[in-house]
Amino acid sequence: MGYIDEENVKRELIEVMKIMHDKGLMTGIGGNVSYRMPETNEVWITPSGLYKPKLNTEDLVKIDLEGNLLEGVYKPSMEWPIHTSIYKRRVDVNCVLHCHPPYATGLILAGVEFRPITLEAALMIARALTVPFIYPGTKELGEAVAEAAMGSRVILLQNHGAVTLGYDIYEAVTAMEILEECAKMTFVAKCMGVKPTEISERDIELLRKLYKL
Repeated sequence: MGYIDEENVKRELIEVMKIMHDKGLMTGIGGNVSYRMPETNEVWITPSGLYKPKLNTEDLVKIDLEGNLLEGVYKPSMEWPIHTSIYKRRVDVNCVLHCHPPYATGLILAGVEFRPITLEAALMIARALTVPFIYPGTKELGEAVAEAAMGSRVILLQNHGAVTLGYDIYEAVTAMEILEECAKMTFVAKCMGVKPTEISERDIELLRKLYKL
């Protein structure tokens, strides 16, 4: 693994929060993102309670996988157990993103299942599990999300939002964007009173072989 510039990682985490807010995927204090420095147990994560679009790199905090503060002056996001629980189980994941995407969250509330209506949805979203509501910020929620993350890059949270994972920061961001895009398409089709046409299982298997997934 090559050298990773921590300052550049911190700048990208700040940029992610601004992107998610600009896209309407989170409120000013409603999302969080973290990055595990490769081959370490050190995690940069957004702080708790601060307005995310206005964060500076010095506002970020570094924790270990038990949530102990290593650097920074603020408390880490209350959802740090989600992040660290995933990192403990998924050595291939270096970024965890949690947002409250409104269309996706609304469909979860309505009990609408995400189906393979696009290539991206077939490969990523249709396999996503929904974690029942567990009180935010708890170890129990962290463990439940980490268990659901074992087979997917996207985890849906009942009455809460979604979590996406990535090898790097922009893989996690892309997964969140694809989730909300799929949710909007599903919503539009439902409003038109039709069932969205799905990609067949045969084609999905061919796609997985093609992309080695």
